Order: sequence, then C-alpha cells, then structure tokens
Amino acid sequence: MPFRFRPSDDTVEAGFRRIACETLDGALALVRERAAPDEDLIHQVRRACKAMRGLLRLVRPAFPAWRTENAAFRDIGAALSGTRDRRVLGETIELLARDAGDDISPAALAALRTALTGEAARTAGRTAALLDGCAAPLLAARVRAESWSLTDHGKAALLPGLRQTYRKARRAMATLAALDGSPAESAASHEWRKQVKYHWQHMRLLRSLAPDHAGDRIAPADRLGDLLGERHDLDMLLDRIGAQAHALPDPAAAALLSALARKRIARLMRKARRVGEDLFEDKPSAFIRHWHFEDSPA
Repeated sequence: MPFRFRPSDDTVEAGFRRIACETLDGALALVRERAAPDEDLIHQVRRACKAMRGLLRLVRPAFPAWRTENAAFRDIGAALSGTRDRRVLGETIELLARDAGDDISPAALAALRTALTGEAARTAGRTAALLDGCAAPLLAARVRAESWSLTDHGKAALLPGLRQTYRKARRAMATLAALDGSPAESAASHEWRKQVKYHWQHMRLLRSLAPDHAGDRIAPADRLGDLLGERHDLDMLLDRIGAQAHALPDPAAAALLSALARKRIARLMRKARRVGEDLFEDKPSAFIRHWHFEDSPA
C-alpha cells in the first residue's frame, strides 16, 4: 500500500490517520497470516514500526501524543531486534570472508561465525513467540490511530517536522565529520543513519504532494541510509569481536576480519560523505523555502 499523503486526502489529519491505519493493518496481517518465514516477518514488522516512527516525526510539532506513540513503536521494534542481530552478524561475516579470499580457511571462518553469533542465535527458537507478543501492542496502536488528532492543518502540520528532521540529519552529519577517527565515531554514524532514515521516510510521505522536491530526494536518501546501515553492521561485528576477543577460537582470523571491516568502513564513509554533502547542502531555512505543496490537503 502507498506510504504517502495524497492530494485527495480531505485534510492532513485525515491523511495522517489513513497512512497510520494502513501501515498498522499491514503489520497485523503479517503477524496473523504467517505467510513467510518468521525471521522475514519480523524484519517486515520492524520496518513497519520504523515507518510509523517516521510518520510521527513528520507531524511531531502538531501531534501532542507523539512522545507516547513513538515510544510504543520503539519498544515493539526493540523487542524484535535480537533476530535481526543474529542474521546480520552472519551476513556481515560472509561479506568480509569474500574480501579475505583464501586468507581465512573455511574451518576458521565457521568457528568464528559460531562463536560470534552464538549469543544471538539463542533467539532463533523464539521468533514465533516474538511475533505473537507484538500482536497486542500493534492492535492497541491501530485502535488509537483511528482517533489521532493534530493541532495544525495543511502545510503548518507538515513543514515544521520536515525542517526539524532535516536539521537533525544535517547536524548529525557535521558531528560525525568532526569525530572522524575517534572512538565515538560509530555512535555518531548510527545517529546520522537514524536521522537520514527519517528524512527518507518524509520524502516518501510527501512525494505526491511535492513531487519535484521529494521525488528527487528519495533515491539518494535511500542510498545514504544503505551505506550507513552497512557501516552499522560492520561496527556491530567489530564490537562483538572486541567483547569476545578473549574467547575466540582463532585470534589471527578475528584480527583479519577486524582489519577488513575497518577498511570497508573507510570506503563506505567516503561514499556516504559525498552523498550526504549533496543531500544536506542547504541550511534548514533555505531547504524549507523550496517546499510548496500543490493541491495539498487542508
């Protein structure tokens, strides 16, 4: 279903409720129908929760209940995060193994993978229970969404939140640049990624109201989010290697994986900076002046 406001929405508030209810209906259908492997369903439900948080941030200044509702979707997503970590750790190890070639033997790689994903793997048998557990909070949010209300209308309900998230993404980019090479860099990169993802959600939401502005930004924002997401996965693996260094079966292989991860992070960040500098070139005041909605809801 389209995740966007429509010119045909009677009001921004009506469009806000419609998008929320459609997104939550989709998530509930995933939980109830179980038409895919549980791990895939968990990934899709987490994506729906992130989409909801992006929607809430767009109208945040005009939505008095935003803090409570944002926390509800954050908590649902957090409860499902363990299965994501297990899958991503394994995929990231395999990615680096391709870079390593013959420098890591299959036996050493298998032993490292077992050691590094073992803690997360204990969640594997709990996926069905995790899906069952998120059904009630999703349904409760769906019921609440039918009566959500905004304190502003038209572009006044949309532009302040759009500007706020753009400003946060731009500031997070600058913070990361200032921390280049410091121990705090990975946390700053993760924060930038979160704000970029929210900005991407906003472009998706507004693409029918302002196609000339939002439409051109969707692909680069998505690309930047992917680059920073891969960097986050590599950081997570580096953290796991560091935390378990004393117990890993092949320290030399682990050290090689770490070196390859850092090398790959450097490449990713060069690309991310180029995309980010183009995407967030304008100051927030200049960025928001470009936005004029044609045939937008009241």
